[in-house]
Amino acid sequence: MVITSGNEEDRGSQEKENKEESILAMLGIIGTILNLIVIIFVYIYTTL
Repeated sequence: MVITSGNEEDRGSQEKENKEESILAMLGIIGTILNLIVIIFVYIYTTL
């Protein structure tokens, strides 16, 4: 006897988790880049 309904639910939740993780990773990268840009501008502004 094979039960497939549980596997389909697991697959759906894994796809949702993967999508959430990729979104969080992209947000982290964007945030890091923005922080570096702010640091560069502050450094340039304070050295003038």
